[in-house]
Amino acid sequence: MSHPISSQPAGSRLLLLGNEAVARGIVEANVEIAASYPGTPASEIVDTLALVADEVGMHVQWSTNEMVAFEVAIGGALCGKRSTASMKHIGANWIVDPLTHSTYHGFKAGLLVISADDPSGHSSSNEQDSRYLAQLAELPVVEPSDIQEAKDFVRLALEISEEVKLPVMYRLVTRICHSRGDCVMGEIRRNPTSPKFEDTYYSNFVLGDGIVGPRVIPVMHSILHSKLLRVEDAAVRRGLLKVEHPDAGSPRRLCIITASAPVNYVFDYLNYRKLRGKIGVMKLGLTMPFPKGAVSEFIKSYDEVLVVEEGEPYCERSINALAKDIKPSLMVHGKEDGYLPREGELNYGLVDVAISTLLGISPEAVPPIKSEVMADAARLLTPRTLTMCAGCPHRSAFYAAKKATRNVANARYIAIGDIGCYTLGIYPPLKFMQDVFCMGGSVGIANGVAKAGVSDPVLATIGDSTFFHAGIPALINATFNQADIKVMVLDNEVTAMTGYQPHPGCGETATMKPTKKLSIEAICRACGIEFVRTADSYDLDACVKAMEDALRFKGPAVVIFKRVCSQEYLKRARRNNIAIQHYLVDDSACVGCRTCVAAYGCPAIGFDLERKKACIDASSCMGCGVCGAVCPNGAIKISGGGSQ
Repeated sequence: MSHPISSQPAGSRLLLLGNEAVARGIVEANVEIAASYPGTPASEIVDTLALVADEVGMHVQWSTNEMVAFEVAIGGALCGKRSTASMKHIGANWIVDPLTHSTYHGFKAGLLVISADDPSGHSSSNEQDSRYLAQLAELPVVEPSDIQEAKDFVRLALEISEEVKLPVMYRLVTRICHSRGDCVMGEIRRNPTSPKFEDTYYSNFVLGDGIVGPRVIPVMHSILHSKLLRVEDAAVRRGLLKVEHPDAGSPRRLCIITASAPVNYVFDYLNYRKLRGKIGVMKLGLTMPFPKGAVSEFIKSYDEVLVVEEGEPYCERSINALAKDIKPSLMVHGKEDGYLPREGELNYGLVDVAISTLLGISPEAVPPIKSEVMADAARLLTPRTLTMCAGCPHRSAFYAAKKATRNVANARYIAIGDIGCYTLGIYPPLKFMQDVFCMGGSVGIANGVAKAGVSDPVLATIGDSTFFHAGIPALINATFNQADIKVMVLDNEVTAMTGYQPHPGCGETATMKPTKKLSIEAICRACGIEFVRTADSYDLDACVKAMEDALRFKGPAVVIFKRVCSQEYLKRARRNNIAIQHYLVDDSACVGCRTCVAAYGCPAIGFDLERKKACIDASSCMGCGVCGAVCPNGAIKISGGGSQ
């Protein structure tokens, strides 16, 4: 059955998620290779493409990490096939090395780097601005401002890439990726190309003795700069820079320059206040290289400009630099002078206050300070913490590891966490890790902690998908440098946190084709780890024993806690009509010790304060049975009688 992303004809309309619109744009633009590593808010792009890959003749893959995904896209573009690599903003950090090299090469086909920024950090550990990464690498940045442009600008960005022979960054933000909007479909023109490898890098620049050195690199850099000089004209011809000047007779005191999602807040404000056509507006679909010519021409006739952009004051700083030469008297407002906040997402209320203040009119509604909103929410809502799902195998792994450290090391240990569902183990009641950094960072940082000479056991927690992504080099380092660390690999057989995507240990590709299923245990042994143990995460006694043995082992050790993600299991159970056997609390045996809620913390387990008894919500319980092993009094039993 055809998917709407590939089957809807030109002119039809669909209500699309922003990432789905990008996927449709990729299909329409005849992209033939699309690679990614899952990361919110970008994951649904390849999730969607994987559904139509065979139908439209596109190679779609989940790569082991973002760098590999970008390198796959480079390979496709070098062979004359339009290619994309999509990732979240933090994932884009992984591609810096090949990215900064790629701008010196020439590509026959368009090459798009899709980076989804996450202002406010809804699903991320920071809110960095990818435009500065593009500035470092010296490549163009195209930014859509709504769902329609999210689709349409894909083709335009690829055309610019092919015209100037450079990769182009396609910068999205959360409110583009995860908003829905009406989108008019364009024509799908799938035209498979015959692959032919071609790169001017070697033939044009490598010297006869095979050395790329100081005689050549400045020349290559100069060619890159000449390419960038052509980008603004290419963007103008494609309508990426749009200007609205005030109607004749309206004063030209204040103008607005805006880009990305905040474009919508600006136009909503102007339309609602009936100021459309009375205030000059410039919308930037290209932000790197900053379109100096078009912006200079626009700002000449105004006294003040408000810059409304998502992320850092990148455009604002560029305009400030321009104004010194073009119009020194121009007053530039935005994030730098406090009219808009530098942290977090923008919204209609913030834009309302900024524009209204500059116009000398009353804002419609002053947005409350975020800290005040959170304080009000805390008074109204029952306090709760982030937690893992009911039946999550990671919870039992952490519980077992804490029990093992009590038995072996008097509960003393240092644990460094990683990025994934298991990151939630840092929160109460488990409070297992003391620190969390980046993808694969747990193992590498644990190496350093161990070599610092601490006396407590040093643990690192990492997931299966992250192990393949970034954990292996640091594990080899532990062997090479004899770091006495204990690595917990939390293998739930899927990339769970970003939408249950497959990884090299799952046995299937993005398009659900069978493939080689890699063994984490075999890889660990190949890395030189002598102690490798695998335990079923739901077998509490086996998990405790495995961790105790690892803690007693001198040298690097790995314990793999293996059990499919509880939510993935429930999906499979529904598909296969497998009944879930729930657990319940035997009131006659429950003494109200609260171990199940205060120490284990499964969200399916509650506590009746009046009866002073634990209770289990059957609608949440997924039947793992670990709580039965946790209860010191044997009060938790399988529904229908009997014991676990």
